[in-house]
Amino acid sequence: AMPTVTLSASPASPRPAAGPFVLRLWLRRIRTRRALAALHPDQLRDIGLEPWDLRAEIDKPFWRA
Repeated sequence: AMPTVTLSASPASPRPAAGPFVLRLWLRRIRTRRALAALHPDQLRDIGLEPWDLRAEIDKPFWRA
């Protein structure tokens, strides 16, 4: 007989499973960081960011705000 596999959240898991909202948020962060990475340093300064601030932002993983 085949073992039964349950796809529920583990009780030991500190966070609930990611829902559609979280996935959309992560995709938005990825797109935003890619768009920021494509800007010229002068454009960054126009929006109030310095190049070193940008590096700190785009180096973050998508799940980190």
